[in-house]
Parts: sequence; C-alpha cells; structure tokens
Amino acid sequence: MNNVILRLSDEEVMEIARQLRVGYGLKCTPRYNTERNFGVHYESVGEHVFALHYLLEYFARVEKLPRALDMEKARRMITFHDFGEIPNGDKPYHTKTKEDEDQEREDAKKVFASLPVEIRSIAQESWEDYEARKSLEAQFVYALDKVEPMFELFNPVTELSFKRLEQTYDQHIGKKLAATENFPVMRRFVEVVSSDMLARRVFWVKEAAE
Repeated sequence: MNNVILRLSDEEVMEIARQLRVGYGLKCTPRYNTERNFGVHYESVGEHVFALHYLLEYFARVEKLPRALDMEKARRMITFHDFGEIPNGDKPYHTKTKEDEDQEREDAKKVFASLPVEIRSIAQESWEDYEARKSLEAQFVYALDKVEPMFELFNPVTELSFKRLEQTYDQHIGKKLAATENFPVMRRFVEVVSSDMLARRVFWVKEAAE
C-alpha cells in the first residue's frame, strides 16, 4: 500500500486528503443541542486528540515502517501527550517559547499527579515516552502530531487561521518536513497539500500585510 501511495499523482494524493477530511466532520457535530458558530474556526485540544486517533488508523496502515507499530502504545501516547496544556492552554508552535515549553512540562507533572492512581503511572510514562521520542511509536506519533494541523486547516473556514495567526509557509512546513523525515507517506501528503495551500495563497505573507 505505501509504495502505491508514493507513486500516486498529486491530484490523487489530494483526493485521499479530501477523503480523510470527511472524518473531521465529527469534530463539528455538537452534543447537548449546543449551538456553535461554524463560520469561525474553533478547535479544542480534545478535538485535536480525536483527529490524531483518527489519522493513526490510516497512516499506521499505509506508512513505510521498519516494523508494525504497537497500536496500544501509540494510542496511549496520543491520549496523554497534550495533558500538560490543561492548566494554561495551547500555543501555536510558531509562537511557543522555551519558557512556554518548560512551563508545560511542569504543568504536565502536576496534572498527572492529580489523576486517579490506577492510570497515573501509565499516563505519565506515555507522556515521557512521547517527549523522549526514542521509540518508533513516539517518533510516529510526533510526526502525526505535526502533520495533523494541516488536515485541520484544509478547509475554507479553518484555513483562514493561517493569516489570523500570522503563520507563513516556512513556519507551517518547517517542523512537518523535519518530523516526517523517516515517514515518506506522511511526507508526501505534507508536500502535496502544502503546495496546494501555497498556490491558493492561504499563508500569511509579511510583505502583503505591511
């Protein structure tokens, strides 16, 4: 399967990206008769985590890997990897400072310590594994974490956040290319979808804003 995808044309890759985007509809399906303004981009960290679980099911099956992923391990990592953002929220990575990262690590320790004892250790161990990025599962989930926002923003409403957050093409693609270095199928999607976005001028351009 992975070799087939790498041989697909750009438009065929784009069609699969559009098909994957269908599952994102669940993120826009409110519960409890809650009204939501779908003309404005909104996403919680929990919705991002759902999207990672969803994309894992696809990319774990099509990516070229040295061995099969331990899916239980990968799913735990996805569930707990952003728990450090609970106290102080998420910041876009192109604006996140070292101080922000240090604070998030300290927050994570406090959050895990407050969990029920039955899941406290496994939650923190999963988070630490992800942070260390030594296992194949951690490297894969990290790459997926960097790629996922591209699918989130692959939409006429959500892509407006590039300019709202003043994110350039270089800022968008830098970490994605680095994270997918050993994952050619994810890299192919990054290159094709990002090129489409660039051609449609969805990224913030400093000169245009001045």
